[in-house]
Amino acid sequence: MIAPEGFAEIRLIDPFELHVGPAFGQGEKGARRYAFVPEAHHCNMRGVVHGGMLMTLADMTLGQAVWDMTDNAPSVTLNMQTQFLKSVRAGECIEVLPEMTRRTRAMVFMRGDFRVAGEIVMTASSVWKLLGQG
Repeated sequence: MIAPEGFAEIRLIDPFELHVGPAFGQGEKGARRYAFVPEAHHCNMRGVVHGGMLMTLADMTLGQAVWDMTDNAPSVTLNMQTQFLKSVRAGECIEVLPEMTRRTRAMVFMRGDFRVAGEIVMTASSVWKLLGQG
């Protein structure tokens, strides 16, 4: 897969994520924009990207942002909420710029608007537990 213009492939290390990647990044650590270009095997029988795949993308990208914004602190997803606003087809580049909305000693709160050609197709918010922190 060729990276979208201005993006470079990011190194995925989670065994599950390796099955759905590659994913791409642009920008500096802690303020990185992510991109993903789904293929036919990411789609459901109706020919649109499967909702579970989009939720996996949210978990991958928001989780990577937590890793970057916490100096590589290990974390796990406690909660994630998604809203699907428009369907996505194979080949359409999905982009997100994750945003940290709050951080406590042991938790990080994230959100992101996932866009195709500038139009929001999904929103996600999540809460992450920093492991070893209370």
